[in-house]
Amino acid sequence: MGIGIRVSDPVGDSRNCWQFEGEIEKTLARLTRQELKKDELAERLRSIRDFLFQNQQKIAQVSVITVVVFGVIVGAFLYVRNRQTQGSDALAQAMTTFHAAVAEAPPPNVNPATLRFKTANEKNQQALQEFTAVARRYSWYSQGKLARYYAALCERELGKFSEAENDLTAIASERNRDLGALAKMALAGIDEQTGRTGQAEKIYRDLEDHPASTVPRATVELALAELYQKTKPAEATALYKKIETNYPGSAAGDQASKMLQSQTR
Repeated sequence: MGIGIRVSDPVGDSRNCWQFEGEIEKTLARLTRQELKKDELAERLRSIRDFLFQNQQKIAQVSVITVVVFGVIVGAFLYVRNRQTQGSDALAQAMTTFHAAVAEAPPPNVNPATLRFKTANEKNQQALQEFTAVARRYSWYSQGKLARYYAALCERELGKFSEAENDLTAIASERNRDLGALAKMALAGIDEQTGRTGQAEKIYRDLEDHPASTVPRATVELALAELYQKTKPAEATALYKKIETNYPGSAAGDQASKMLQSQTR
């Protein structure tokens, strides 16, 4: 029986050896990249740990400051919210007084509790005191600013025209455009009551050119037309027709129509 002898192929063996070595290199490269990533991650974690350890006192101080600032902000917000609620309640009470009914004796079907005043002066005097208190106590809030305006209206109703005019002029000069427009309308009313119709017309014209959400142009034009009825009847008629045309179906348009009808009777 013959013995088979395997004769090696140098070329084939070398090719297989190269392929094997290539696979090893690829494997080593993958392992090396993985190890490098692990080393980089470990290095970053060590850097973060060292930074936290070295700056732990500063970090603690910043954390305390952050907590304190947050607490102050929350406290301030709650304080302002509480003050606004108190101001709204006080203003509502003053408004109730301002709009209270006046009568010597309660008519039938009217709750006597709503009739706290026998005269308009008595009512306006009480409302003035309440609005003034709200305006002083909550002067930084919208409730206080609005109370200041109503206090001036009470002064006007009580015949204290000089005081009312000073307060309304101050309100009109401030940045609150909506409240300022209301103050200007009230000033024009005082001018009419005191015979200064020219000054009242000037204010109405200014408001007509610069209307506000609280005093729209139609409202100003109606007031101006009512003024013209006393001083310039022809212009009053023309203005009523303009309002009727420009604001059909609105309260201002309906009022203008009624005024025109009354002129033809």
